[in-house]
Amino acid sequence: MDPNRKVALVTGAGRRVGRALALALGDAGCRVAVHYDTSGKDAQETADLINSLKPGSEAAVFKADLEHPTEVESLANSVLERFGPVQILVNNASIFDRTGLADVTTESWDRHFAINVRAPFLLAKAMNSQLTEGANGKIVNLNDWRTARPTRFAYGVSKTALSGLTRSLAVTMAPGVQVNEIALGAVLPPEDIPLDRPREEIKTNLGPADRMGTLNEVASAMLMLIQNDFITGETINVDGGRHLV
Repeated sequence: MDPNRKVALVTGAGRRVGRALALALGDAGCRVAVHYDTSGKDAQETADLINSLKPGSEAAVFKADLEHPTEVESLANSVLERFGPVQILVNNASIFDRTGLADVTTESWDRHFAINVRAPFLLAKAMNSQLTEGANGKIVNLNDWRTARPTRFAYGVSKTALSGLTRSLAVTMAPGVQVNEIALGAVLPPEDIPLDRPREEIKTNLGPADRMGTLNEVASAMLMLIQNDFITGETINVDGGRHLV
């Protein structure tokens, strides 16, 4: 698929990885729907950056709490009204709770599944209904290399479920829509840790690459999946080989 002038929806696009993905799509010529929940100022900055990239770049912000199905459905309808049918869906938004089995609550469990799995499902379903018969589309789900070895209970199980959703959608939305996921390793440190922290201070096992990834490397993997029409139902590990060791 040539992304130029395609309608792209990126969830959680106000900051960090989501912003980088939205900017890459804007630079590729997409009309970008910048979703946010609480980061309204950041989302507007993302949209402003896209609108200033080059002539023809276009973006607008859309608010929705992905925990609530009605707001997810409203988000899909709002993007349709503003830009037209979603042709590229990037499910980036997710939540992460560090609790294990002994401490996870039913409320946390339900919230993880609502945001990390149900929202991508509902957006994919809406996209499927918006696209005309024979139309092409792309879905890229952002996942975590640790789904192969989940340690955080609600988060790990929900992200494993997202992998299953990716493969199910790849089959049911074929042949017009290709659905893949990117499993990230260490790309950005937690927000309370400086980006320029010396390597010797990083205690996390970074895998064979022995470095953190960059936002550009994540964005280039996403663009590759969008531009390639023969890859579907796959997990692309952008983790410096961390899943191997």
